[in-house]
Amino acid sequence: MKLNELAFAYASAIFGGVWIFLMMVYSLLTGRASDLMTRAASLHWASYSWGGAFLIAIEHIIAWFILGWVFAWLYNIFIKD
Repeated sequence: MKLNELAFAYASAIFGGVWIFLMMVYSLLTGRASDLMTRAASLHWASYSWGGAFLIAIEHIIAWFILGWVFAWLYNIFIKD
């Protein structure tokens, strides 16, 4: 069974972007895991803030889209039909 690269990339992008955004929102609202999120935000070009949550989510959407597409493409190359 071959994977549809574009569909897999979109699904990966949605999952990755929504996941990091929800983690940042939870951390900003409750204050839990703020040390972890501050350290994770230091790896990105955006800061640990509400605006940074949106920018990091966009960054992750792009990264997960590319990674999802590459994974599906490689999977299709090595799969035996």
